[in-house]
Amino acid sequence: MLYNLFKRTFSVFLILIAVLIPAQNNAGVILEIRNESRADKGNIIDLIVVVKNTGNDPFTGKVEITTPSGFRNISPGKTEVHMKPGENLYLPVKILVNNNVVAGESHILCKLTDGQNFVIAKQEIPYVVSENNMMRITPENPVVYMNNVNDSVEVKARVSNLGNKRQNVTLVFKIPEVSQGNIFIEKSGTIEVQKDSIFVFRFFPSKVLMRSSQFTVQIAGFREPDKEIFGNTSVSVQNISSTQRYEDRETDIFSNFSKNSITVSYRRVGENLDMYQMIGSGGFNLPSGYLYIRGNIYAMNNHSDPVVNNTYISYHRENNEFTLGNMSKLLELSLFGRGAEYAFTSSDKDKKIEVGFVDQSFSLIERNSFLKNGYGFYTRGTLGAQNASRSISGTYIFRNDPYDKARHHLAGTDVQYAFNQDWKMNAKMYSGLSFYEDINTTKPSLALESQYSGRIKKVNLNGNYFYSTNYYPGNRRGMLQIQQNFSSHIFTDHYVYANVTVSDFSPKFYFYNTAMQSDNIRVDTGINFPKKGNFALGVGYQYQEEKSNSYNNFFNVPGNQESKQLKAQRLTEYITWLSPDKKHSSIIGIETGLVNYPNADHLDYQMKINGNYNYKWLNVNCTYQYGSYFLSEYAFSKMMNVNTPYEKLSLSAFVNKNLFREKINISSGVSYTHDVLYGRSPSGFVNLKYSKERYGLYLNSSWFNYSSNHFTNNLLTIEAGITINFQTSTLNPGKKGEIKAFVYYDRNNNNVYDGEDQEAKDYLIMLNNISFKTDQEGNIRYQSIPFGKYALKQIIQQGWYYDEASFEVDKHHYFLEIPLHQNGTSKGKVIYQFDAKTALEFSPKIGGIILNIFRNDQFLQKVMTDDNGEFISFLESGNYRIELNGNSLPANTYCERMTADFTVEAGKIVSLEPFIIKVKEKNIRVKKFGN
Repeated sequence: MLYNLFKRTFSVFLILIAVLIPAQNNAGVILEIRNESRADKGNIIDLIVVVKNTGNDPFTGKVEITTPSGFRNISPGKTEVHMKPGENLYLPVKILVNNNVVAGESHILCKLTDGQNFVIAKQEIPYVVSENNMMRITPENPVVYMNNVNDSVEVKARVSNLGNKRQNVTLVFKIPEVSQGNIFIEKSGTIEVQKDSIFVFRFFPSKVLMRSSQFTVQIAGFREPDKEIFGNTSVSVQNISSTQRYEDRETDIFSNFSKNSITVSYRRVGENLDMYQMIGSGGFNLPSGYLYIRGNIYAMNNHSDPVVNNTYISYHRENNEFTLGNMSKLLELSLFGRGAEYAFTSSDKDKKIEVGFVDQSFSLIERNSFLKNGYGFYTRGTLGAQNASRSISGTYIFRNDPYDKARHHLAGTDVQYAFNQDWKMNAKMYSGLSFYEDINTTKPSLALESQYSGRIKKVNLNGNYFYSTNYYPGNRRGMLQIQQNFSSHIFTDHYVYANVTVSDFSPKFYFYNTAMQSDNIRVDTGINFPKKGNFALGVGYQYQEEKSNSYNNFFNVPGNQESKQLKAQRLTEYITWLSPDKKHSSIIGIETGLVNYPNADHLDYQMKINGNYNYKWLNVNCTYQYGSYFLSEYAFSKMMNVNTPYEKLSLSAFVNKNLFREKINISSGVSYTHDVLYGRSPSGFVNLKYSKERYGLYLNSSWFNYSSNHFTNNLLTIEAGITINFQTSTLNPGKKGEIKAFVYYDRNNNNVYDGEDQEAKDYLIMLNNISFKTDQEGNIRYQSIPFGKYALKQIIQQGWYYDEASFEVDKHHYFLEIPLHQNGTSKGKVIYQFDAKTALEFSPKIGGIILNIFRNDQFLQKVMTDDNGEFISFLESGNYRIELNGNSLPANTYCERMTADFTVEAGKIVSLEPFIIKVKEKNIRVKKFGN
């Protein structure tokens, strides 16, 4: 009872105390925040917190700054304020925005509390962090060595997320498999903000790659899900065997690399035809130059003699090239047959001359008498052969044509010229002179051609113009052709185009009485609209006019030279669709219009619908056509006595897929065509291919069925073959030799191999950029190397080194001695020194700090600290300077002593003074103003 009385009395006492003590009047205290951040300090927010006491009483309280994750208040988090009436207080606040702040809007909160910790004012400042998706990809080891065929090769790539959002990535490793093409391997992963991740890929190199002196694994990084590339790098894999063969990796692979193989096959066509074929190609180096051979021979059961075509042998020596065998020269007047050619290319590859003779016989072993089917001679010279923007060539061609009963001479020039990056032009001018002995006639002729591409403001233009006289003996006789294209982007994302083609074809021959005449005009114009979601749309207009007398026999008017004409106008529309994951795509195109057929006085309706669907390895296509689009289709309908409009239905589906890690490829397809000419014609094929490094097998089959007007025909073809792959070659037309080097430990340091010295086995030696590992006797061999200058490059190894040297190989066998001298060792470390109370925030890092070593002010090598902050280097005797790379230090750190000089002595270890890394300190400022 006494206790309850005491409680009541004490409570009344406290209430009286509270009433008697005057309460703090917070009226008139105002809180403001001023943002004074500067654009050049993107990672620092400068704020001024303003507290104004506009009342009549003093104020005591606290200002508290609260920052979200990733933001760090460099100023004190809580600041006590004592203000007189009418006093203003200005508190500077600096907030550091770390690199790992997540993208988006964040809020910085400022609160003002009184002496009893009641919040009397607060204010939020929004801060928007822009999205940063910067990524970096670097190889962990730019050079990887391989020596044992039983060991796998390990390639590592480090991906760094330098942005402020979590990112999903895919790395694609490309391995250059020569026999099967490049092999692509994917590795996927997720990289957190400001984190690194190492992607590791291991593979067993093929025997072909193991024989290669070096090859490069290309690595490309893609952001998911849009497959946007963010970077690429490469790793050089070097073979360090003691014996290696020269490979030229700077020359064009298509002219320098030889894939050597032979393919033997058997083909059964229908029920009566058997065919045996052998195809092969390859090249090999000679002590001076190289030989390249290509062959194709096949025999059929209904022919007594085999056929040999596309077969030749070519010898390359220095700048000269000699070819003998089948020739295929695609000149202005093309020549095909058996013959010989000589070509010379200048040392700078800029000038080239070709001279050749061709006997126009299809097979090399054809029994026809020499020159029976005609023959030809040509010569061609080029200036600027390697210059894509400016070049000129001159050509002369002679051809004896027994079918045309004439001797043709053709001479002309080709010019290629680029005025600037936008405007380019090609021009040709050829003149001909033909002698027709039987009718005692000489006929001159001419051909002109011009091609150009350019741009006027936003309009892209390109055109092709060609004209040749009626008796011109070249590949395009009696032709006038005009092609002009326009395209441009309008309204930013709309694309308009217009294509115009006009042609007139009217060749003439003295020994062919029918005068052919064909004229065509075609106009295509339209607009492509911007993509909406996964869909795209385009509409256009077509005008077509075709006029020809080539099909008069089908119209039951043989001998009539009057041309028949077809005119059509059409509207075109297309819609494309691409799935969000970009695996599925489709397109639907519709053409509708009116046409005027020959001998018709009214317009007819015609249309065409085409649909295509594609998914990775599957492609499906469907086409339906109503009405004749060309004179040929209309003529064939009349030939078949069909009075209804021409109709055509075409269906097809194709599959192409690799199985079992790219070793098996299957390609298959089925199709169906139905029209008045082909009737109902289904067909299909299945091709299988099995590929290994040394050989490949394939099995092809196809079936075709033709059924029209009570006539049916089936044709089944089966083909099987095997391909044998031989060792590939890097061909070189120059003189070649061999370097043999002996490596030994020169213990008495006299540069002579004597009794005190010892051969160096399993030691790395580098010639140019090729690495070797010595065999048990200390020898290395570099074979089939072109004559020229070579460099012995130093690879510092623990304990021993050799001197760099340059030498010239000018004989077929070159011997080299490489003495090894003992080197010295330098080591050091980095340490941190800072005050935890005043130091700015930083990420302690002792591994991966870079130091550069110089000798005589020339950069020598780069070393990195390990996880213990220590580094070591092996150097030959001499004076050196080591310099710490400040860019490798963590943020907010520095080093006052960045360099150090030291001397290395053979067989001794020199310890360097530690590099002391210091941390920057905080800088706090408080401003206070009164009235």
